[in-house]
Amino acid sequence: MRDETSYRIIAPYYDYIMAHVDYDAWGRYLGRLWKKHGAAPKAILELGAGTCPFARRDVYPPEAKVVYSDLSPFMLSQAPALSPDCRVAANALALPFKGGFDLCLMVYDAINYLMAEEDVARCFREGRRALAPGGLFIFDVTTEANSRKHFHHAVDYGELEGCTYFRESHFDREARLQGNDFVFFVENRRDREDGENRWSKIKESHQQRIYKLDKIKSLAKQAGFKVEGLFEGFTFRPGREASERVHFVLRKPK
Repeated sequence: MRDETSYRIIAPYYDYIMAHVDYDAWGRYLGRLWKKHGAAPKAILELGAGTCPFARRDVYPPEAKVVYSDLSPFMLSQAPALSPDCRVAANALALPFKGGFDLCLMVYDAINYLMAEEDVARCFREGRRALAPGGLFIFDVTTEANSRKHFHHAVDYGELEGCTYFRESHFDREARLQGNDFVFFVENRRDREDGENRWSKIKESHQQRIYKLDKIKSLAKQAGFKVEGLFEGFTFRPGREASERVHFVLRKPK
């Protein structure tokens, strides 16, 4: 679950926490995926862009106009320098764009942060509205298989400059909720007579809803999309419930 205040604490540390993610491989795969479906996008909208890691890489065609959008202005503030019209804080359920994009992306299980089916449906309707006829909406979801394997009673931690964090993950199978609870110990650097620094303890919790793939397909069709494919994580094999991540390709009819 996210709102405008989400990731306020985590934003300055997010790229360090996610340093294990191979965004170059993500970008190469996404490029192969949209090319496989015949797209040569000139106008691209990335929803849930976070700190905009793709803006630091050669992911998109050099001539393409790309708009990076995220609900959290704190995450976007950590992005590389972009022109004001290329970085937009916006809710994916009420987009401020009139349309005309050839490609809309919403990656790294951002869809799972939408906690209600109606919100997923609204996101699809907004994505469809933002696209030009024939445009593609590509996104991915994390699955129950992934939550059960990697995020059930899992704990990890890291030490960053000026910060130590702990993350405890848990999965409620009955409610289909994936939770990640963060505790940050942030150093407050102050001039003190004793010469010692002080630390603040800050908590931040995130939740995701784990949807069945058939439900996602049904909501996409109801929003007016043609479902062109479901693919198992970073492959072109069919996506299924046993997959840990599934990429969807939707098309807005011409």
